[in-house]
Amino acid sequence: MFQLLLMIYLLPVVIIAVLLIRFIRWLLSLALRFIRWAVPQIFRLAEWLLVLGWQGGRCLWRYYRSRTAP
Repeated sequence: MFQLLLMIYLLPVVIIAVLLIRFIRWLLSLALRFIRWAVPQIFRLAEWLLVLGWQGGRCLWRYYRSRTAP
């Protein structure tokens, strides 16, 4: 009798624990998938900004040199 009561009380706890573990695994896989997508995008954006800054700096340097030339 005690085992039956224990099983009745513990069954929902086990079901909720299993569902919680599955949900956490799903969230982790989703986060890893997002990171695998986002990191190359961030590096590509940083590279693009560096190139754009370099080209803008060169353009400003040329403008400055042309204005101060004798």
